[in-house]
Amino acid sequence: MEVDFNLKKVFDMPTIEQMIFFHVNFDKCRKEIIRFENARNTINSTIKHPKETKAEALSLLKCHSENLTFEPACLESFNDARECLFKLDGQMRLCHNELELFEECVHDPVRFDKFTKLATPAQRIPKEYFTSMLQKDYYN
Repeated sequence: MEVDFNLKKVFDMPTIEQMIFFHVNFDKCRKEIIRFENARNTINSTIKHPKETKAEALSLLKCHSENLTFEPACLESFNDARECLFKLDGQMRLCHNELELFEECVHDPVRFDKFTKLATPAQRIPKEYFTSMLQKDYYN
């Protein structure tokens, strides 16, 4: 099977950005994900071999590679999600709010841009990412 998309674009992306786009592209590539999972979750052991599910895997990677872009209006929410994942060592469950904001922006950038322009100055205060984590004082 011939690869007719930019596979290098998928694998050259840094890990944190990959995590963000995997979260966002889950809805966009749901059909390909289900098709790939169904092919891998069969009882027949010969079909479970990666060679046998190559078409489904390439279809999923193609969908993912086609959705690795976003509008300039989403840059701030993307940077917030990336900063959160970086500071919290990639713990996606702790960065759920930032990831959801970026996902909303990717799905409808015009509406999201209007939403952010209506924010009050108090809502634009930078986030402190370590307030939700319990830190123990081992020395006292």
